[in-house]
Amino acid sequence: MKTIFVLDDDPEQAELMAQALTGHDRRVRAFSDPISALAALTAEGADLLIADLSMPWIDGKDVVASAQLRKPDLKIFMVSGYPRGAEIAGEGGIPFFAKPINLAQFRAAVDEALQLEVASAAP
Repeated sequence: MKTIFVLDDDPEQAELMAQALTGHDRRVRAFSDPISALAALTAEGADLLIADLSMPWIDGKDVVASAQLRKPDLKIFMVSGYPRGAEIAGEGGIPFFAKPINLAQFRAAVDEALQLEVASAAP
């Protein structure tokens, strides 16, 4: 079972994305607080972190950097309604989704990312 963490300072957005990804042998957790998400990542681990780029408490890029220190093989997507979000996320080579998110494309990208991990783990 794959674990996905969804982090957005807007709890409704976090839940919407989490609901869109639930199922398919996945455990999806929604967070609106970056500190809680990072603590859960340390305690439980995850296969994919989907993080909002712009949050009031901590910048999404800082969350990503901290998450990568905790779990270097963590797959990461970034989301934002911020106009320069794609450019900023792209600087780190991180897949980016603009809000409002096209849920069909979003699900397909998550499916692909998690399948690639399964394929690369196969002998």
